[in-house]
Amino acid sequence: MHANVHGADRSGGGGKSWQIPPDETLQIGSDKKDKDADIYGSDGHNWRSIIFSLLVIGFVISSIVTAIYLLGYVDELLYWSGKRMKFDEYLQDELAPKRLPSIWVTNTKFVFQNNDGSLAILDTANDSVTTLVTNHTMRQLNVQGYQCTSDLRYVLFTHNVKYIYKNSYTALFTVYDVTNDHHMPVRLKDSPKTQSLRMQHAEFLGNTTSLVLIHENDIYIRQSPADEEDIRLTSTGVAGLIYNGISDWLYQEEILKSQKALWSSHDGMFLLYATFNDSNVGQMVYPWFSSSPVLQSGGLSSRGSYPDSQSIRYPTPGTLNPEVTLWLLDISNITDVQKYHIKEPNSLEGQDSYLISASFIQTQALQAVSIVWMSRPQNYSVVSSCLPPDWTCTETHSERAPEDEWLDILPHPVFSSDGDSFMLLAGIQETGTEHFTHIKHVTITQQRISVISHGRYEVVRILAWDTLNHLVYYLGTQDKKPGQQHLYIVKDPVNEDPRSQNAFSEIIEQ
Repeated sequence: MHANVHGADRSGGGGKSWQIPPDETLQIGSDKKDKDADIYGSDGHNWRSIIFSLLVIGFVISSIVTAIYLLGYVDELLYWSGKRMKFDEYLQDELAPKRLPSIWVTNTKFVFQNNDGSLAILDTANDSVTTLVTNHTMRQLNVQGYQCTSDLRYVLFTHNVKYIYKNSYTALFTVYDVTNDHHMPVRLKDSPKTQSLRMQHAEFLGNTTSLVLIHENDIYIRQSPADEEDIRLTSTGVAGLIYNGISDWLYQEEILKSQKALWSSHDGMFLLYATFNDSNVGQMVYPWFSSSPVLQSGGLSSRGSYPDSQSIRYPTPGTLNPEVTLWLLDISNITDVQKYHIKEPNSLEGQDSYLISASFIQTQALQAVSIVWMSRPQNYSVVSSCLPPDWTCTETHSERAPEDEWLDILPHPVFSSDGDSFMLLAGIQETGTEHFTHIKHVTITQQRISVISHGRYEVVRILAWDTLNHLVYYLGTQDKKPGQQHLYIVKDPVNEDPRSQNAFSEIIEQ
């Protein structure tokens, strides 16, 4: 700043004076320069801004770290903010989503559970959906399973299920008449009319309206849902020892994977069932823990805090297995039931063996039964077919495991409409020593065997065999992706070279 001063007094008031250099430039002092010196320091850096910026950066970094930490434990946060899971809820599978299965009742009609909880019918012939059972009726009974007759007049409901083991239970059963909205609780003739009767199993017999019932390990037939008369087919059932039509613990847990051990023909004229005798099977005793202590009139039970114990018939290696007997009943004349003993194959005679699966073969010409047996070491299996009139069985196919290996328990074979050939799953060697489960096609009369699926993946299940168009649908994994399942389609080898069918295989992404 420059100022020209003429005749000015060079001394100001208060003893302060202007200091004018020889070139007469007036220099005016300011306090701001002193403050800037405090901020920037002698080296010229703005330390206050630097410190503030570092604090902001530190706050942002700590926020990000905290967010990552909290998101990593989101399950724990939800756990502590929600309701604790009870052990009984886990054991009874109460927390799993519940949806009833869908079933085909005819070639064009498909029954499924709608989003509102009702049962609906999809008619594929005209692409229409109609209600079969309202959601009010479904909720009223708390339905946990159902079966429809082929004419869709009756629906058999399973409700109030109480599980014994994973695959065994007792339940109440009710027949619902769709035409008049009428409920008919299923109970035996001699049971109290005012009390519901818990049963082990109930189902419609084939495509008829007759009912087959199992109560206390014995089988009964009721010819109509409205009928009050029951016809007892077996009388040898003993709790925990002899089972007719239902599996003992070993078979329901390890082999059949189901409580049910009976099969009816499509027309309801024949009934095949298994009898399991556990009398010679050793017992395993284990402690039983309940969710609450057992109280008596004087307080806690005399056992105090000690748990109760239960036992099951469990065969250990080297001990006796359950004795399995297959019976076939001709119930076309219910007043004169004919009974036939279905024997195991000759190749397994005198050996310990397992009943793996069974089914009726429905053909236009005749009824037949197909049974799969397996040796106890699980290194040899046999598919046998049994034909009327005396239901003698013949071996139609066998599988033997490679040395030091065993055979898996696989789904039952799928038969053609004429009953002369079938598809089954079996281990196939693909590369080196690697074996994968694939589909074999077996013709009974010609004894020809061909493999129709190939690759380094596992076939899980054969879904359907369209013999008219020569197509086989199945579920399988994918190469190097065992956690995925896909829907495959392949041509069957009828009158063609099976080796040329791989090119037709395709994957339909689910």
